[in-house]
Amino acid sequence: MIVTGIPRSVADLNAPDFMRSAPPGWTTDAPPPFAVTRVTLRPGEITAAHSHHDTEVWIMLAGHGEVRSDGRVAAVTAGDTVTLPPLERHTLRNLADDEPLTFLSVYWEDMPRLAAAHAPRRAASVARDERPVLLLPSFPTPNGELHLGHMAGPYLGADFARRALLAAGTPAHLLLGTVGHQSQVAAAARAAGVSFHTLAERNTDGIMAGLRAAGIEWDVFVRPRDEVYPALARQVFERLRDTGVVVRRTVPTNFCPACEVFLFEAFVAGACPHCGSRDTAGIECEKCALPFADADLVDASCGTCGTAAEHRPLERWLMPLEPLRDRLTAYLASVRTGPRIAAYVSRILAGPLPDLPVSVVAADGIELPDSGGQRMYSAFELAARFLTAVDRLARDSGADGWQSYLDEHRPRTALFFGFDNAYLRAVVFPAVLGAFTDRIDLPETLIGNEFYLLNGAKFSTGRGHVIWGRDAFDDKTQDRLRLFLAATRPEHRRRNFSTVDHDAFVQRELVGRLDDWLAGVGKRVAGRFAGRAPTAGTFFPAAEEFAGRIATLHTEITAALALDRFSPAGAVAALLAFLKPARRFAEDAEDLLTAPALDGPARTCVALELMAVRSLAQVLRPLVPATADRLAEQIGTVGPTAEPRWVTPGTPVRVSPLFS
Repeated sequence: MIVTGIPRSVADLNAPDFMRSAPPGWTTDAPPPFAVTRVTLRPGEITAAHSHHDTEVWIMLAGHGEVRSDGRVAAVTAGDTVTLPPLERHTLRNLADDEPLTFLSVYWEDMPRLAAAHAPRRAASVARDERPVLLLPSFPTPNGELHLGHMAGPYLGADFARRALLAAGTPAHLLLGTVGHQSQVAAAARAAGVSFHTLAERNTDGIMAGLRAAGIEWDVFVRPRDEVYPALARQVFERLRDTGVVVRRTVPTNFCPACEVFLFEAFVAGACPHCGSRDTAGIECEKCALPFADADLVDASCGTCGTAAEHRPLERWLMPLEPLRDRLTAYLASVRTGPRIAAYVSRILAGPLPDLPVSVVAADGIELPDSGGQRMYSAFELAARFLTAVDRLARDSGADGWQSYLDEHRPRTALFFGFDNAYLRAVVFPAVLGAFTDRIDLPETLIGNEFYLLNGAKFSTGRGHVIWGRDAFDDKTQDRLRLFLAATRPEHRRRNFSTVDHDAFVQRELVGRLDDWLAGVGKRVAGRFAGRAPTAGTFFPAAEEFAGRIATLHTEITAALALDRFSPAGAVAALLAFLKPARRFAEDAEDLLTAPALDGPARTCVALELMAVRSLAQVLRPLVPATADRLAEQIGTVGPTAEPRWVTPGTPVRVSPLFS
């Protein structure tokens, strides 16, 4: 007989040999035909939201709690059992203040049940959602223009997504603008000897010019001096203040005794308390992206004179995020995002949530009431900036304002941002927006990216280590550069740009492989079929295989640009992978064209090649719109299709290289 006890008191949880999760001792001597683990939660503890392919049963041994699974909620207590089918996303919270909650988790693999659970989820994921999609990349800071590092991340990403959604028949709107009142702009304006708004407006012109040069199209652009914005930002603040979400507290704050000013964001230097990096900005670290309180900055000093900062009390408006934990946890468990952002969010939720500063001492910005002249903190402005863009979109479409637009359309929202902005976009933005209004669903998709390097180092305006967007893009370079930036987009880890790599990509992949293949197709059509698309004839094994590869190309690139799997790099990889079998099939075509008796198979070869060209003209349009339009003109076809289609027989075609 083997008896295995469980922790029964808070004191047991402090024992040196306590383990939160462990298999019962008897499983070593009598291994069961399933997996089993004893799990104990401390008072108030909640498991991370997760799902898995196993069927799982919980046997509650002691304590009481609350289980959530795919939106359903149930209370559980000792003696209860809970069955969790495969793929259901679930959490368990210990509701007690003074005792542990312990249960046995029994789980096993059941592949038929997994298949049954997967089928309706797959059907739901491909079901058509007619609601419009609002694409919201991080608004750029107008302390300077945009360089290629900026372009490769949120801005081209959002443009690719918008074009792909529109091609699929889904209404999509790209909302852009510049951020409200960041201190980086104030610092740059001070250095340039101009006012905040003079510099912000001037750099906004440059930002817009860079975006246009890259072929990025937007539906709304919110400029620094937008007339609607200040009142809407105050409305957000006042509602959260009146509901107790925003409170006034006195907190220790960095202060420069030499300059006699409180120090925030661009005007304070120091090291991250989490990772030690000195790439800090405001209340977050550019390297690890973890947030911290102003007073927690290590070795803080004045960004203007270099004097060591001291802490002085300052009464400020703050938004405590810990009271919003349950709502944030439930929301973040529901979003679509990649592993990088999912892991980051899990790390944030594992610890106490910080207080978000709502007011700062600054010369520029939106003044808040009862604050001694303090201004609204730029991070708190993000929700109002978004609603201002929605308001502009609404009025441009004939609606009365943002409220009526949201009520009528119930749009979906996708965020695009760099990893260094993950805290503000994935946590702060939905916290403020959700506390202000329930008229809009919180963003359902979070698409992050890492830093894009230049010759192995971060882009740096101060060191002149930079390539400006509007200098790099022109009519000749636009699409080849868009394609290279898509191929090397830093989707999961940092990636590097160099002109050597760019030029090699253009010559090797675009000219040497894609253009060479297109030139061959054009030559075969002109030489054998007088420049007109042939009717397909006899099929043979290689033709069947190539037809399948065309269908795969069509599917893979379309899927790679969908929001749930968004990967422009994957789309380019699918293109490049297709070119190898396409060039091999071209050799089959060349052989068959030399034999007049094999006219049927020869016609099939060239007809399939034109089908491939037509598919490329469609699926590449979100990445390289001008080039795709040229390709479509060459084969006389327009309009998207859900699957590859023949070029209508007899259509005049003149396929030729695109990048040579």
